[in-house]
Formats: sequence, C-alpha cells, structure tokens
Amino acid sequence: MKKSLVALLKGIVPIIFALILVVAVSGCQKEEGAMEKAGEQIDQSVEAVKEGAETTVDAAKDTVQKAGETVKETAETTVDAAKDTVQRAGETVKETAETTVDAAKDTAQKAGEAVKEGAETTVDTVGQAAEKAVK
Repeated sequence: MKKSLVALLKGIVPIIFALILVVAVSGCQKEEGAMEKAGEQIDQSVEAVKEGAETTVDAAKDTVQKAGETVKETAETTVDAAKDTVQRAGETVKETAETTVDAAKDTAQKAGEAVKEGAETTVDTVGQAAEKAVK
C-alpha cells in the first residue's frame, strides 16, 4: 500500500502544482481601469484617423494622376489639331501661290500679245505715214 500511495502522490502532486500555478497566474491579472480603457479607445481612434488619412491621400493621388492624364490627352489633341490646321494652311497658301503664278503668266502673256499688236499697229501706221510722205 505504501507503494501505491507514493505512486498516487507522484501522479497528483504535479497536477496540484499545475492547478496552483494556474490559479495564481489568473489571480494576478488586473482588471482594466478607466484610464486603460480610455487609452485603448484613443489608440483605436488614432489608428482609424491614420487609416482614413491614408485612404484620403491615396484618393488624392489617384485624382491628381487622372487629372494629369486628362491634361496630357488634351494637350496631345490640341497639338494634333494645330498640326492639321498648319498643314491645311500651308496647302491653301501653296494653292493660292500656284493660282497667282498662273494668273501672272496669263497676264504677262496677254500683255505681250497686246504689246505685239500695238507694235504691229505702230509699224503699219508709220509705214502708211511714210508712204504718204514720199508721195
């Protein structure tokens, strides 16, 4: 019986020791006071503000990036439109210059023909006057 009592004590002593340890540790825990609860609420509020600020900054970055893309697209469209306008203006100037050159050639040709006719008339008139003078 002595051996069974020793074996029983060997088995129970560690269990009792563990129970005493658990009771002692749980008894040492303090209940949170009002200041500790307020501190936790402040920590939670600070974390919420921090997360809100990060969200706001991210949204602002996205908005600025989209605005930049819109400005870039608008600038590219404006540049393309300006190029088209300059090209059309150049073509119009070229066409007008060609028309002016053609008109100048026609005018010069008509003027040359008029001078030739005038010279022929003058020659005829001088020739007739010379014939009359000789007679």
